[in-house]
Amino acid sequence: MSTVPYANYEVKKNLKPKGLVGLSEKLIDQHWSLYEGYVNNVNLLDKMVWECLQEGRLLQTPPFSELERRLGFEYNGMILHEYYFGALAAGIPEPGKSSKLAQRFAKDFGSFENWKRQFSEIGKMRGIGWVTTTMDPSTQRLINFWVTDHQLGNVSSFIPIVVMDVWEHAYILDYGAKAGSRTTYIESYLQNLNWEMIEKRMALADQSKVWPRDLTTTVA
Repeated sequence: MSTVPYANYEVKKNLKPKGLVGLSEKLIDQHWSLYEGYVNNVNLLDKMVWECLQEGRLLQTPPFSELERRLGFEYNGMILHEYYFGALAAGIPEPGKSSKLAQRFAKDFGSFENWKRQFSEIGKMRGIGWVTTTMDPSTQRLINFWVTDHQLGNVSSFIPIVVMDVWEHAYILDYGAKAGSRTTYIESYLQNLNWEMIEKRMALADQSKVWPRDLTTTVA
């Protein structure tokens, strides 16, 4: 636990995936370095805001205003990447139609395939951002969202279950910027999705609890 009054996050090294199919080590290394940048920026900006507070500079000035506007962008960039990387692993089979997890998706989307189709089609939309499957804790309903940048469309209090990065940096090194490259990336992403992790997140979300971002196996 941090002993300073501002953010002091660390890069969650245990979340870095290896040996993925269709997503090269070079791509993951480059993408991971961007995640590290978000962690560093969260710590830096939060400290700068704290210093403004201590020095009595909390005025409607451009520097302070821009720090506050940027803070949510950096925080969400850090958190979404942790959910993204934390659910990538090679060799985890997709849940069968009769599995509890597939039935959970079917409850809100009609079928597991319907969920996957909608999730993928959202990811193919023009723009930079994320696709998320989240749960409304008040109804336990699963909903797919498009999130622009990191924060626009990221619904407050909804619990993240599946999180896919569709910024160009998530795939362009392996697939380029040609037509159809994002579609191929989405197929690779789904092929590397750790369904065991998704099931754990879902189980906690059903209890209105959020899976800890720094864990890859079990809750302590």
